[in-house]
Amino acid sequence: MLSSVLKSDVAIATNIAIMRAFVQAREYLLATSSLSAELKELKARVDLLQQQQEEDLGTINDLSEDVRKDIDTLYLAIGKLAERLEEKKNAPRVRIGFKQPSENTGSE
Repeated sequence: MLSSVLKSDVAIATNIAIMRAFVQAREYLLATSSLSAELKELKARVDLLQQQQEEDLGTINDLSEDVRKDIDTLYLAIGKLAERLEEKKNAPRVRIGFKQPSENTGSE
């Protein structure tokens, strides 16, 4: 306050330097609070992305388990069909077409 009352060149230069220091301090605080707000916003976004990623990984894990179960079911079904195919190949077939009378009864 004394530097603003005195009229010497040194007092005026000191007063100007003090005012510039206060202006710089104010700008620094504004910039810091602005950066702090931006950092908080970025942190919130990163947290949200991490949460979404964890949810997505959980969903993918659930899907992969479901797909694995479906593939196991398909393998079982294919195995059963292969067994039935072998049974059909080995089973005696009924002949089709024209039959001789002796073929029908087996006695003639």
